[in-house]
Amino acid sequence: MMVDTNYNEPRLVALYDEDNAGQWDTDFYAGLIGDKPLRIADVGCGTGSFAVRLALAGHTLTGIDPARGMLEVARARAGGEKVTWLQGTAADLPPGPFDAALMTGHAFQCLLTEAEILETLVAVRSRLVSGGTFYFETRNPAAKAWLAWDSGSTGPEIQESSAGTLEVEWELISAEEQYDGVLVTFEDRTLFRSDGERFVSRSILKFVRAEVLKDLLERAGFNSVDWYGDWEGGPFMEASSREIIVAARR
Repeated sequence: MMVDTNYNEPRLVALYDEDNAGQWDTDFYAGLIGDKPLRIADVGCGTGSFAVRLALAGHTLTGIDPARGMLEVARARAGGEKVTWLQGTAADLPPGPFDAALMTGHAFQCLLTEAEILETLVAVRSRLVSGGTFYFETRNPAAKAWLAWDSGSTGPEIQESSAGTLEVEWELISAEEQYDGVLVTFEDRTLFRSDGERFVSRSILKFVRAEVLKDLLERAGFNSVDWYGDWEGGPFMEASSREIIVAARR
């Protein structure tokens, strides 16, 4: 799994929670998880906000992420001592067993090949109890979200942040059609007006097709899958849903 520059550069990591302040996804997953105390693995936990939230609600959490910079923020946040933090990917998780696993924030799209996706699915399933559930989401390629990931002729967006005024712009580099989905490459560029320091980060994300994902889940050994198309719990519609939200049970 490639670790994006944004996830290790301290100045950008410090702004991650501000840039991702919405809770519609985590509220949805929290509702599915419920109140009964569970042993949960948060794969690609990032700065740990959801892991800590679940730990404070009474669950037992293990958070794992490949980015050292993100984990430093996770460990330092209020309530961070209630979570076991590890650096690595799903393959590096302890045996568990876990009652549930999560992969939020579209982290699943950092798995760029079928082999990487299958490896992750197998690794997570092997650590779940019978009936345990893996929750994750990936953007539906049919919605072509990447078309909005380009500042184009509008120029940089001016943003106010805890670090002062920023100039942020995006460029869509390519959207490569593949038999199993679309591989999207884009850049985001952030300029800190306070001192003129500029960061450029190139990212690659996989938009896997739903039928391919269904096959991979079956090959990984998941017994049943619930499919959702939005954060209100609506059904997944392949032609129109923006999200492919998955609850896969062992």
